[in-house]
Formats: sequence, C-alpha cells, structure tokens
Amino acid sequence: MRPALIRSLLSQLGDCGCIIVWNKTFEIWRLREIARDFPAYADRIKPLFERVADLMVPFRRKHLYDPDMYGSYSLKAVLPALIHDLSYDDLGIQEGGTASMTYESLCWNEDPESVRLKRENLLEYCRMDTLSMVRLLEVLVA
Repeated sequence: MRPALIRSLLSQLGDCGCIIVWNKTFEIWRLREIARDFPAYADRIKPLFERVADLMVPFRRKHLYDPDMYGSYSLKAVLPALIHDLSYDDLGIQEGGTASMTYESLCWNEDPESVRLKRENLLEYCRMDTLSMVRLLEVLVA
C-alpha cells in the first residue's frame, strides 16, 4: 500500500513549486521516514525537503492573530477563528491523530465496506485540510 501512496505523492507533487504544509517539521520528518524505509524512492523524496513551505509560521509568530485562536496556532484553532464557513465538525475524522490511526488500520482490515468507509472518511479529512490551507493562504495574501 505505501509504495502506491509514494508513487502517487511524487506524481502529484511534480518537480517544482512550493509544497505548502501545516507544520514543516512534522511533514519533513515523514518524508525522511519514507526515504529511509523505501530507499528506491530516496533520490526523488530528498529534493522535496527544500520545497516545503510552512503555512503555520505566520500564525505561530502571531503575525496574524485573532483572540478566537485562544493562543493556539494549530490548524484546528486558526481555521474557525478566520474562516467561518469551513468546519471539521461534520466529518467522520476530525483530527490528524485519528486520521493516522485510521490509515494504519487499513493494513489489516479485510472488510471491504469498512475499508471503503474509512477511505472515504480519510479523503474527506484530507480535502478539508487542503481546502483549509488554501483558504488561510488567501487570507494571508489578501
């Protein structure tokens, strides 16, 4: 399952441009793990490190702050404070830890309907993360 994910990731990211993430340290650590665990992809993974841009930084440094963030710069705190029409509340997965555990559980899940539902929930969660960052980037550049 992971080699297919890695191939898809590399295909989607291409060879140029910024890779915008929330928490660069975490994401680069994941990329380093991929390069370590799948050395056949290491030469294509390592150049990605330099392309990663952290959207969390302006919020962590309080360049943009709203009291409704309650002192936090997590995506789940920043999003509702600045973007009122997006929410994780109605999703089957609402935070990253659950998403990670759900993805890992797919490795041993043999029930096709359960796999389908978990996959759908993961995709919805990832779409929301992506849309949230796009909308927050729009706020920053406005």
